[in-house]
Amino acid sequence: MAFKRLIFILLSLIILAGCTNQKKVNELKELTAQLEAERTQLLQEATEKSDFLEEYTQTINEVYDNLERIRKREGFLVKVTRDVEEQDKAPLKDKMLANIKSIDTYLKSSKNKLFALKKKVKKSTTQTSALNDMIEKLQQNLDEREQHIGELKNQIDELNVKYSEVEFQMQEKDQIIAQQANQLKTVYYIIGSEKELKNKGIIVEKGGLLGLRKTKKLAAGFDDKEFLTADISELNAVPIDQKIKKVKVISPHNPNSYHLVKKDDKQTVLEIIDPQEFWKIKYLVIIANS
Repeated sequence: MAFKRLIFILLSLIILAGCTNQKKVNELKELTAQLEAERTQLLQEATEKSDFLEEYTQTINEVYDNLERIRKREGFLVKVTRDVEEQDKAPLKDKMLANIKSIDTYLKSSKNKLFALKKKVKKSTTQTSALNDMIEKLQQNLDEREQHIGELKNQIDELNVKYSEVEFQMQEKDQIIAQQANQLKTVYYIIGSEKELKNKGIIVEKGGLLGLRKTKKLAAGFDDKEFLTADISELNAVPIDQKIKKVKVISPHNPNSYHLVKKDDKQTVLEIIDPQEFWKIKYLVIIANS
């Protein structure tokens, strides 16, 4: 009986030892699985931090690059507003518009990138005061650039208004110059009887004693709408109606600059032989009586 009892005790100890070892094995497996899960999580967090920092750095660099491009274009716009009178207006306006469009593009792109980065920073475990401060400083810098660009746009709008005013004034001056040039080339002439010319207020009689020996002269302030007009370079001769017997030039033209010629068909023609001298007087008045 004692032997059997001893064997039972030994068997019980062996079974108990086996159960204890199995428990330890199970605990070890659970610990290993937990450590593996923690390692996987740490690797994932490290990867996320690395990706975040890479994206953060890339975004910050892109914003800085955009700010540098904006500064260069700002410099161009500032120089333009100072030296505008020395520039060729049409190409200059195109350059200004192109620069403003580029600046707007860079500003919009930078603001969108910072906005997206802010959202990711708030969600990220890598969030630090240094990162937030840098983003806020860049945002402030962009806001300042945007405000400055707005001021430059206003100045450019004022310049465009000034351009329009100057261009309008230049067009008016060109029209006046063209009119003056046309007036310089335009000469006036009229042929009529003494009575007709008096009635139209083109000639008057002056001088004489008791109505005798009066002279006929051009009236002051006559209406040139009564005259025919011609280009000074094209009017070399003035034909007079064949029925006219008496022809007299009343306007004070130099007699040596023209002569009256009777043609074979008995028509009288005033031929201008020295146009430069003749047209020192722009109005030619001829009395023609039949």
